[in-house]
Amino acid sequence: MSLEDLRNQGVLLPEREWGTHRLKTTLHIVPLVAAFAGALAGLGLTWAGDGAGLTWAGVGLFLVSLFALILTCDRAVLAQRRRVRRERKGGSAGRG
Repeated sequence: MSLEDLRNQGVLLPEREWGTHRLKTTLHIVPLVAAFAGALAGLGLTWAGDGAGLTWAGVGLFLVSLFALILTCDRAVLAQRRRVRRERKGGSAGRG
């Protein structure tokens, strides 16, 4: 995907705002690591279950962890969007 495609879709900030916002992630690391560990545990249970009930427990754990991962990342994107909009309104660069 080219830079022009991203501009046309409204994904990028306007060029006058490039470099004016803080470059700090809003993603919380603890829920991210917990979801990743749950997904790995689910995969391990699926493999160890060998088609029995433990396999389905592993699949369930993997799906719950996948949902938690998506939810965690989505909340981080929404928090980032709120922060950028707040910085735009306040006019502060937010560096530091």
